[in-house]
Amino acid sequence: MTEHGNRAAFLAGARRRLAGFEPDGHAHPLGPPLDGVPRVTSALLDPHDLVGSFTANATAARVLVHRTAATEVPADILAEIVERHRVRRAVVSAEPEAVAAGPFLEACGVQVDTLSIAGAAGADLGVTSATFAIATTGTLVQESSAAGGRAASLLPRVHLALVPVRRIVASSAEVLRGLATPGRLPSNIVLVTGPSRSGDIENTIALGVHGPIQVEVVLLGA
Repeated sequence: MTEHGNRAAFLAGARRRLAGFEPDGHAHPLGPPLDGVPRVTSALLDPHDLVGSFTANATAARVLVHRTAATEVPADILAEIVERHRVRRAVVSAEPEAVAAGPFLEACGVQVDTLSIAGAAGADLGVTSATFAIATTGTLVQESSAAGGRAASLLPRVHLALVPVRRIVASSAEVLRGLATPGRLPSNIVLVTGPSRSGDIENTIALGVHGPIQVEVVLLGA
C-alpha cells in the first residue's frame, strides 16, 4: 500500500495530543467539568412564585389546576370532579393523600376498587399524589414505589393528582439532585405533563391515546 502525506508529522501531532498538548485557537473550547446537575433558568419560571409558575405551565399543558388551603382534598372539589366526569368507579394509589380521598369518593357514591391493572383499566378515575411537581414545565413526578405502581395514573380515563405545595420544585434539576443521594434511586420514575397525547397520525395531536384524556391537580395547602 502506498502512503500519502507526511506520516512523521502526523504521528508527531498525535503524540503531542496524547501527551496533553493542546494547540491554541480552539473555536469552541471546552468549559470546566460539571460538579453536579446544572441549574436551569427559564422565562417560564418565576423563582419567587413556584405555585403560580406550576399552575400557569400545567394549565398550558391542558391540566386543570385547583388550589386549596386545606391539607386534604375538600369534599366539594372532589364531588364536582366526580359529577363533571361522571365517575362511577375509581382506584387510588398507595400515597397517603390519595388514600385519604377514598372515603370521600365512596360518600359520593363512587365504587373504589383495589388498585390493580384490571381495576385501573375499568376505572373512570385514578387518584394519586406526586413525589415532586416541577414548576418550569407543570410536570408531575411519580415514583412507582410510593404509588404502588403506575396503573392509577396511566389506565383510567381521568387522572387526579393531590399534591402538597411544599413538593413543588423549580426545575427538573432539583429532582435529579435528590436522586443523586446514595440509596435514593427508585426503581421507576414517571413524568406526567398533561394528558396523554400523540401526533403520530398526520401530525394531528390526539389526546388520550396512551393514557388519561384529562389530568387534574389539586394543590394542597396553597
